[in-house]
Amino acid sequence: MITGPDNLFVLPEFEALLREELARVPALVLRQPAGAALLMQASASNRALPADLRHLRATRLHVEDGGFAGDARCTSDALPYESDVFQFIVVQHAADALAAPEALVDELARVLAPGGTLLWFGLNPWSPWMLWLHWQARRGVALPHARHSDTLRRRLQQAQLTPGSGATLGACWPSLAPRGDGSRLLAPLRGAWMLLASKQRAVLTPLRPRPLRSVTPHPSLAVPSRRVRA
Repeated sequence: MITGPDNLFVLPEFEALLREELARVPALVLRQPAGAALLMQASASNRALPADLRHLRATRLHVEDGGFAGDARCTSDALPYESDVFQFIVVQHAADALAAPEALVDELARVLAPGGTLLWFGLNPWSPWMLWLHWQARRGVALPHARHSDTLRRRLQQAQLTPGSGATLGACWPSLAPRGDGSRLLAPLRGAWMLLASKQRAVLTPLRPRPLRSVTPHPSLAVPSRRVRA
């Protein structure tokens, strides 16, 4: 797990990427009703980055010692929040700093409110960034656990969430300036990907009332019995 001052997520090149990602947040927040938001990041130092969550009440957590710290301390498989409480959740490389984030997906599905939005940022395993990260880790620093966005998409579906649109962002090679490579051909090589998901509201479908029909008795049933006629 990535902790301490040698955390790769504190490098200036990473900070430029993180700022570019957080710039995507305000436009998505404006679509949400008033409520609570949860921001989960890879490192305690990332909390210093400004996150514009507008009208939402923000709770911020970061990865620490295999779990989460910040506004609360917990493990990735037991978030200390009630179900359906967050209108908007941002996972900014927190899963990249965890060896096994599968249980985290289930917990996020639980605490996400119906109609809410989950915004997930992950490192692109096909990007040249990974070569750079391996070079930076030559001093013994732990590498992030980069996963493909399709892997997360399938896991979200298993957790009863509905994956939406996705995109790649950032430069193909680490840079101190937050910029993306404009060419569509280079899009699969950009440093990070983002994926949106939602939690569908449970809709009650009213049953159509059945018309009452008059029942005509069978003639044999309408004839009085012999006992009655006697």
